[in-house]
Amino acid sequence: KQYYKDMENYELFIEHLKNHFDSKIVDDLINSLDKEPTGSLLLNTKKINIETLKKYYSTLRKHPFIDNVYYYDKQIDAPGKSFLFDNGAYYIMDSSSLLIHYFLDIKDGFNILDLCAAPGGKTISISLKNSNCNIISNDISMPRILSMRENLERLGIVNVTLSCINPAKLNLKYQNTFDVIILDAPCSGSSMFRKNEFSKLDWTKEKVNKCVNTQKELIRIAFNLLKPGGIISYSTCSFSYEENEGVILDFINNEPRAKVINLPHIEGEYRHKDLKEAIHLFPNLYNGEGQFICQIKKDESLINSSLPKNKKISINKQQSLELKDFKYQEIKNNHLFLFNNYLDLSNFNIIKNGLDAYEIKKSLLIPTFHLAHYLDNKNSIKLNDSDFKKYIHGDLIKTNLNLPDGFYVVSYENINLGYVKKVGNDLKNYYPKGLRH
Repeated sequence: KQYYKDMENYELFIEHLKNHFDSKIVDDLINSLDKEPTGSLLLNTKKINIETLKKYYSTLRKHPFIDNVYYYDKQIDAPGKSFLFDNGAYYIMDSSSLLIHYFLDIKDGFNILDLCAAPGGKTISISLKNSNCNIISNDISMPRILSMRENLERLGIVNVTLSCINPAKLNLKYQNTFDVIILDAPCSGSSMFRKNEFSKLDWTKEKVNKCVNTQKELIRIAFNLLKPGGIISYSTCSFSYEENEGVILDFINNEPRAKVINLPHIEGEYRHKDLKEAIHLFPNLYNGEGQFICQIKKDESLINSSLPKNKKISINKQQSLELKDFKYQEIKNNHLFLFNNYLDLSNFNIIKNGLDAYEIKKSLLIPTFHLAHYLDNKNSIKLNDSDFKKYIHGDLIKTNLNLPDGFYVVSYENINLGYVKKVGNDLKNYYPKGLRH
């Protein structure tokens, strides 16, 4: 009760849970919410290995079964306040949410729609696991999409298209289109109580009921957009039965083409008797903040519609060799974007497509922070400790390098940081101002 001293609905919340879950489970869950939230991160193995990361953080311990996921002690280590985080060496994410990509079997060439994507954890974890799929990540919040864009750019992720549109507007053109749809539905957020004081104070039964209506609408839209044989991964960060089992059971009882997939068993799971194929991750059982996860498959016997194809096939052969793997290009808002997604996404409100490679200023191509983080570090200028500190501070760096004038990637600890422009003996600093310290 100490944790809930400011929560007016404390008793109502417990009663609400005990309407559907065993009292012992609920009591243990409530007690676990007095404990400190867990810290976990997903390693970007294209930029760093765990041996190097352990030099910086002493408390890292491997997740028992998800590759490249590590727990850390938040009282000792602060990986969110580091140049490593700023430059995409890892992504900080709740270990419960990481089960979504763990359960999905993503194939090369899959078209994936992340319907309520921001701030981007599901998209990021899928992309780092399989960079050869096409991901359209959508959210109705423009500020959250712009924040997600920053996350993708520092991680060097290029197989993602960002969109900001109401999903209901996609229903007609994109029926039977996507191989996988991620629906991390808006919810009442009870699994966020340990991390976010506001979510605890904001919880009401009325909010649960309102979220249920939204969730039911979104799952119907997602199923319409899903290819026959495709999978919806439905999840929430709520403990409420109504938003989880209740939504799924209502949907499959009214949609004969939908089948719930039995998820593999894992250590620390909880399964409700009404829907044994899906799992809850409660913080008293699983080392994380909490998640509900369920997969739904669409009947394969339906005739598949032809996919809307992208007609903008205009690859510029003048581009540098390291960008040869991209098939399409587009100029938008004075930026050159390179991508491989062949779908016609004209009905989406596209914010960013693929790799934001260059900013166009008059007749010049200025390479971007995103491009620096997409490229490997083989041809980068390696900074020493002194020049590294100057670079992340935004200072000019002096050099005696025998190189032609022009733009070069600089790196530290084998991690690309960004660009400099060599002019004579000066390296002019192009590190983003928002990251300088």
